[in-house]
Order: sequence, then structure tokens, then C-alpha cells
Amino acid sequence: MTHGLKRRPAVAGTFYPEEPAVLRRMLQEYLDQSGVNPAGSGVRVLLVPHAGYIYSGPTAACAFQRIARSDIERVILLGCSHHYSFEGACIYAEGAFDTPLGEFPIDETFAARLAERVGNSDPEPHAQEHALEVELPFLAMTVGIVPIVPVLFGSRFGPSSIRFAKVLAELSGDRDLVLASSDFSHYLTESQANAIDRRTIDTLLTKDVQEFVDGVESGRCSVCGLAAVATAMLYSLERGAEEWSLLDYSTSARASGDTSRVVGYAAVSMECA
Repeated sequence: MTHGLKRRPAVAGTFYPEEPAVLRRMLQEYLDQSGVNPAGSGVRVLLVPHAGYIYSGPTAACAFQRIARSDIERVILLGCSHHYSFEGACIYAEGAFDTPLGEFPIDETFAARLAERVGNSDPEPHAQEHALEVELPFLAMTVGIVPIVPVLFGSRFGPSSIRFAKVLAELSGDRDLVLASSDFSHYLTESQANAIDRRTIDTLLTKDVQEFVDGVESGRCSVCGLAAVATAMLYSLERGAEEWSLLDYSTSARASGDTSRVVGYAAVSMECA
């Protein structure tokens, strides 16, 4: 196993500032303005957006503030590849993810066990992917540098995703956190986005995973990371985290002022009572 493998940031300087002091100030401002109280414990899953920080950062901060100062031992990041199509799950299984705020080590033992049972360990799809990378500076600010297990899905939600959720739940403990990375509707008007995103959030909060999947696949609902979100929903239920709540919703219009073509963002927490 090559412990020296290091994944360099792909979108530092574009999606978020690459200068550490500037980045810290931006993140702290978002976290301070979130108005969310830390849970202390019990958070098993966070659903977070993955756009440029000026657009989705305030909403992402509402999710991460929920775990501020939590005693989290390991974080499993779930996202969908924007650049590659492949079956099942691709797990970055060795080395580290570098960020402007520190280097996150891969939990190589856990990642290898997961890849052996429900995926592969090809690092290539991770190289230019932003969906997981953008969550790490927020994690550094709220929890600190902890071992991570980055996972990308490359195809539609299906039986392999269901199995993945079950195996992940079996291998995980109470100090593990799953971060599911996804934006919501894309390039609709503000009013259209608000309507479909509200329907998507309401469907998600019913905890009916099949209804949620059907809604997205039929176009009644909209997320770009369906496999990641639906897998996280199943994982949450397997882990007994049945207290689901919307922490924030916004669109890109909040930052851009353009209501003619927006992207929707939501922060959702799934917790044990």
C-alpha cells in the first residue's frame, strides 16, 4: 500500500480561497452567521451542497455548525462524480487529501475493508472532483483534521447502492459521520427552483427512500447527487438516525442577484434522538 499518495486540491482558488487566512475568515463568518446550535452528539448524516462558497457557503455552514466541536472519529464523504461514469462506488483508499487548512489522512484500513466488499479503489475519478473537496475546509474549521473515507458514485442509484449503505452501516460506529454532497435544482427561475426544491425536501423528509428516488428520476424532484443522497438516507435509517431536519435552504440568487437561472442548495441533518 502506497502511504505517500496525496490528492492535491483541484478547486482551491476557484470554488474557495486558497490562502489559508482568507479562507478561515470566510468560513468563520459563514459559521457565525448560521444561527445553528451545535448538536453535541447524535448526528449521523449531513446533507451539504458543493458549489462555490460565495453561492452555497452560507447554507453549507448551517450543516457544519451542527457538528461544531463534536467528538467525531472518522468522516465518510459520499458524492457523485461529475467527470466519470462507472458502476458502483469508487473509494479513495490510501494516502491523504490535502487542503489549504491541513491534510486529511485516509482511514486506509476502513477504506480497504469497504472497497473489498462494495466498491473499487481507483483514485483517478477523485483527482479533479470538487464534490468532496469543498466539504473539507468546513470540516477542518468545525471538527478538525480527522481520518476520512472519500467515496464517489458513478452511476444511477440501484442495488449496489443499497448494498453499500448496509455494509457501511455495519462497519461504522457511533463516532462516524457521513457527509452526503449534493446540490438541488439547476438553472431554473427562482420561483421554479423554490417549488421543485420544496417538493424535493418534503419528499426527502418523509424518509421514504424509494419515493425520493422515484421523484428524482421522474423529474418531480431534483438533486444532482442522487446516489449519494439516497445512500445516505438508507445509511441513516440503518443506523437508527430518524430525526431528520432541514437546517437551511437557499439558491444562488442570494449571492448573484440573478433570479432567472439559479441553483438550489439545502442543508439537512439526520440524527439519533
